[in-house]
Amino acid sequence: MDSPHCSACSLRQTAERNLIVIFIAAPFGNWIKHKNAISVTGTWTLEPRGNRLWSVLRTLRYDFKQKGWMNRLQLPNPGIVQGLEQTLGNEVLSIAEVNKNDFRKLIEIIPESQSVELNLSCPNLGCKMLPWDSAVVFALYMGTVMEWCIAILFPLVTPEQLEYLIDDLGFTQLHFSNTLPWQGAGGLSGRVLRPYTLELIRLVRENWGDSVTIIAGGGVKNWHDIYRYLSKGADHVSLGTVCFNPLALRKILRQQEGKEENNEN
Repeated sequence: MDSPHCSACSLRQTAERNLIVIFIAAPFGNWIKHKNAISVTGTWTLEPRGNRLWSVLRTLRYDFKQKGWMNRLQLPNPGIVQGLEQTLGNEVLSIAEVNKNDFRKLIEIIPESQSVELNLSCPNLGCKMLPWDSAVVFALYMGTVMEWCIAILFPLVTPEQLEYLIDDLGFTQLHFSNTLPWQGAGGLSGRVLRPYTLELIRLVRENWGDSVTIIAGGGVKNWHDIYRYLSKGADHVSLGTVCFNPLALRKILRQQEGKEENNEN
């Protein structure tokens, strides 16, 4: 039987064969910027929806029983116009559709070269999730002028929904996963997401192979967690609640810098 040390080495070798991208997930990407990561700002909507910082302070709390972070943010933000002003060209703009056909209106405002992440999965809007049909207007730009056109999905997304998103709409960059709807109390994030993310990685790799780029997130606290996701088939990783721990976040990003230097040499 392999020792834990050998197992860890194997995971590292799997990860280091290819240079990975680390994303700082929204909303943390609004405030955290680092040369070794891509910040995701937002989430932004067509029209303003209240004060983000106030909503974070008012609704965010740690659930000791579930060992995760609970929130009911409901996408507070000052609107897409200000969002574009606050997002650099090398960052990713997270956007959401609150009303039908908002994506079709947003694409008229967002520059063609601006990378985006479509939030198709907020559990806190207090309304039925809208159809994804209008998201196709962004999928058309993938592989052309837009480096990143990511769809972030909820942990309970079904195989049928994935098939529609990938085969019918044409999305090939998926982020697993957004917060988990929890008993009407809001969205739960942190390590509770790990089994959902791992299952979605398995599902995509078994059905679509390497044709889909997977960004994995949920409960990432260190590089061992990152290696685990990569060894199961993820291409890149997203950092969320670890941002509450500046020392752990700093350690992850410092190690990423060393890996980038090794790949350059």
